[in-house]
Amino acid sequence: MSATGAAAAAVPTNISAYVCQKLDDFTATGVVVKSNQRELEKVSKDFGFLYRFSKVLMRYKEPNKVRIEGSVEGTKGVYILNGSIQIVSVPKIRLSTRRDFGKSPGKRKSLVDMGLISDYYLTYANFRFVREGTVDGTPVAVFDITYKDRDEDTSHHLVYIDPRTKVIRKRDSYRQDGTLQAVYYYRDVEQVAPGIWFPTRIEVQNTDRKIAGTTRYENIKVNTGLSDSIFE
Repeated sequence: MSATGAAAAAVPTNISAYVCQKLDDFTATGVVVKSNQRELEKVSKDFGFLYRFSKVLMRYKEPNKVRIEGSVEGTKGVYILNGSIQIVSVPKIRLSTRRDFGKSPGKRKSLVDMGLISDYYLTYANFRFVREGTVDGTPVAVFDITYKDRDEDTSHHLVYIDPRTKVIRKRDSYRQDGTLQAVYYYRDVEQVAPGIWFPTRIEVQNTDRKIAGTTRYENIKVNTGLSDSIFE
């Protein structure tokens, strides 16, 4: 192959090329396919909380507004993230918390958790191109993600992004001390609207490489004009 051909085949090295530009909001139903609380606790002590809800309604709106609600054993629970403020409410068990993750951006849920990069995420995260690679035979670009305020949050991620669909196919998540926390695989990628692709199955493995949880996403609808009020 000529030098010109090799350059043309190379994946983009600027993270802006991987932003899902057309996505303003989405709604999806998440169904827990597999959940092992013992293995989930190896990721973190409260990581398995959302996996206790066998089915959840998840809604997301730019910039970085998340609402997840569901029921477990007859108990309704709601998780809301609006910017850096996280609210968790499960009235039946008298759980009600409000936390500000302004100094811990790595703890905020974001579009990255669903396997996509948003413009808003770029406002508080740095991306460094590492190399080209493959995940399950799919060519990817590998980026290292750190946070702009490293004095407050030293956690980081390696993301493996498919340049064709702009979907993260794999994510290695590292703790504040630099040790590996979990590995996420984003599978069964489907085009849900023109130019917008989503993974419809997300699998998390702990550091023992055991599958701790798997979630399937159904009824994905994008850009329906979600109201800001549902995230308050």
